[in-house]
Formats: sequence, C-alpha cells, structure tokens
Amino acid sequence: MDLFEKRENVDSKDELIQFLKALRNDLQVNPKEWENLSLSDFLEAMESWMEDTIDMGYLSDQPEWKSLATILYMGKIYE
Repeated sequence: MDLFEKRENVDSKDELIQFLKALRNDLQVNPKEWENLSLSDFLEAMESWMEDTIDMGYLSDQPEWKSLATILYMGKIYE
C-alpha cells in the first residue's frame, strides 16, 4: 500500500504514528519522489495546500486523524 492509500486509513492516533513512521521511511528510501526535502519547504507546502484547498471540502472544521495525515502527505508533494 502506498502512502496516499495509507493516509486514507488513518482513523486513530496509533495509525497516525504508523503513518508518520511510513512517511519518514519513504523520505529515506525515495527522496527523489519528494518535492520538499527541507523542513521549511515541507511546512510551507502543508500551509500552501491548506490555504489553496480551504473551500474544496478536503478538510472538515473538526480535525480528524485522517486530516492530519493528509496535511502531512501534502507536505511531501505539494508545490
């Protein structure tokens, strides 16, 4: 299961911890697949994705574990 699919299954804090481990491992194993390698770029990408999609319904006003996983995943790929 790839990270995008794994993110869909995050429904608890334990699953979020497992997702974070998988995300960190993916960075170590597949750095060329990452758009944002520095922490600053990663955080900026998460912020930008949240701002750019604020009216698209991707995130509810009540945070969910899956929402946190999605935000972290978008830090990997969003430009």
